[in-house]
Amino acid sequence: MKSRTTVGLAAFAFVVGAALSASPRADETLRLEWVMQGQFAGPIVAHDKGYYEEAGVTIELLPAGPDIKPAVTVAQGSDTFGLGHPNQIIAARSNGVPLVMVMQFGQKSATTYVARKDSGISSVSDMPGRSVGLWFGGDEHEFLAMLNAAGVSQEDVQIISQGFDIIAWLNGEYEVMQVTRFNELLQVYDNGFGPEDLVLLNPEDYGVALISGGLFTTEKIINEKPDVVQGAVEATMRGWRDALADPAAAAEIVLKYNEELTLDSQIGQIKAMADLICAGPTLEGAFGKSVLADWETSQNVIHEAGVIESTIDLEEGFTNRFWDMVPAEYKQVMCSM
Repeated sequence: MKSRTTVGLAAFAFVVGAALSASPRADETLRLEWVMQGQFAGPIVAHDKGYYEEAGVTIELLPAGPDIKPAVTVAQGSDTFGLGHPNQIIAARSNGVPLVMVMQFGQKSATTYVARKDSGISSVSDMPGRSVGLWFGGDEHEFLAMLNAAGVSQEDVQIISQGFDIIAWLNGEYEVMQVTRFNELLQVYDNGFGPEDLVLLNPEDYGVALISGGLFTTEKIINEKPDVVQGAVEATMRGWRDALADPAAAAEIVLKYNEELTLDSQIGQIKAMADLICAGPTLEGAFGKSVLADWETSQNVIHEAGVIESTIDLEEGFTNRFWDMVPAEYKQVMCSM
């Protein structure tokens, strides 16, 4: 899934010149999914506070973009670590690329689907004869799985390829819009809508959520540099713990690395990330843990969509061995905001 931001791609130019890149190249690199922003507050805070160094890892954070994909750069060996989603790891492994998730911070889908309450849409079962805007290129499969789960034929729904902003939905060009919880949904609220004005169609309610972000690397790195992997997992979890405990302070840190952002927007984004994080094992004091059932759901969705031809051994796609060794204090994060 793409990770979008309200700032322009000019932010890349700033990031390249920021403090992270000004120092000599680190031994290891971590490729984010997009520009420096609150969506990645965990590793940014960990880097800024020196948590990686304390864990024995010298690491550089790097932005991604439309033509820079963490799964590709890590697979090629140009980056040590990347941020991504289980469905991406599954797809890579189904094509013989040995990526492995070593820490799972997101425990919900990054996306939800928003409709105005006065549209009369209250569930996916109401979609026949209605319209929905989706991001194509792979992002559409989750909602299509929601339709199938609700027994709604795709042919009965007008499916529109939407752009990377909310203008068309605001103009009424389609009734339901795919949004990331940490970006476009916040923009909807900024345009005068309150939660009471909206209906959110959440994929987890239909048993088809493609759960979101985690830290991944390759089998080669795991075998050759287990201490580096351990340090990266521990420091990243520690950074997320701090970010969720004090979103305002974390947002101030994020702004050091991307001056095009605003403090309020980044506080909102970090709080929205807390919503993704504070589910599943996190609520049981097991922040950062991968759960087989969630991976099974992701694999089922992309297999039935034809994204992969055959299933993989999911327990080779993730490991909790490094998470097991992280101090218990970093496995608990603040979830009441």
